Amino acid sequence: MDETVSYLSEITVLVAHAAGNGFLCYVEKQARRYSKVDSEGSMSINSVSEKTCALTKIDLNLLAIFCLIYSMGSISKVADMLDISASAVSQSLKKLRELMDDNLFVRSGNALLPTVYADELYDNILPVLDSLSSLLPLSALVKKKRLTLYTEPYISPLVIPDLTEKIITSQSDISLLHRTADLNEHNITELLNLRQADVVFSTFSVANSNIICQKVEEMKLVLIVSQHNEIYGDTITEALFKDANLIGYNTKNEKIIYHRSIVDKKFRSSERCLLTTSFSSLLLIVSKTNCLGIIPEKLFSTYREMYQLKKLETPFSLPQFSIFSSSRKETNKTLQWLLTAIKN
Repeated sequence: MDETVSYLSEITVLVAHAAGNGFLCYVEKQARRYSKVDSEGSMSINSVSEKTCALTKIDLNLLAIFCLIYSMGSISKVADMLDISASAVSQSLKKLRELMDDNLFVRSGNALLPTVYADELYDNILPVLDSLSSLLPLSALVKKKRLTLYTEPYISPLVIPDLTEKIITSQSDISLLHRTADLNEHNITELLNLRQADVVFSTFSVANSNIICQKVEEMKLVLIVSQHNEIYGDTITEALFKDANLIGYNTKNEKIIYHRSIVDKKFRSSERCLLTTSFSSLLLIVSKTNCLGIIPEKLFSTYREMYQLKKLETPFSLPQFSIFSSSRKETNKTLQWLLTAIKN
């Protein structure tokens, strides 16, 4: 029993050190109450176990709730997760604010944004809490670490299947929540800063001091047709392309709209016969009709046998785009693994 108490005391000391200077200042103030003067009049501090008695006044739940608020950016979401009232979460945050002498979060719309001190506290305390939780008897029942991913709709089939496969084959303790949205640099930054997303995949290279943006892969477009189409061989002339029934992907992405308009003005006599937000519909229509379609080469390689498609060589170059991943600079180890996996 004594060994267990001593061990837990050592863990508590680790929590105190990890929490940063503000937390240590509090500990030092409390520790002075347990200091004594020796026979020569000099100050000496009692053993570590006595010093850490000061920490009994601090509820470790406050730090755990702080980390949840930091990650989710919402008191109500934390309350729902823990199945407690929002007022209980607010009271815990209030106590920690008083303890740390810092506001910790400021409200921006419906989200809570961390202060500089909160950033430092979170970065230091989270690894310790993770280590501590792994020592608990019920640690095996802890849910997988969920990461929220956003992609532009047409990028989803290029990124999500490969990423999911790597998570499964590596037996990682990660689960993914995938959402799609029409993205631009502004709302990518907003999604990350408001902590509504952990990582965003898009065609945009985001320049922001709080965000890490890196190229994941190149997206080359190809012209496709059904293998049973008797109008075209393996190539297409400008004259045939000019009047062909062409299907395109419907998007609000300004880059793709711009490059599509250039191709249309230079090589087309009429608008596309169909714009769709469904890749499966596009592939199916091309496979069943004489229509042409323009899709990423990676999708063509994946589905050409299933839909019996072939690639047509063009007398002009089709656009090429880069796919980027954007995430906050305070990326944790789980997200670092994810970003490394998608690049390899």
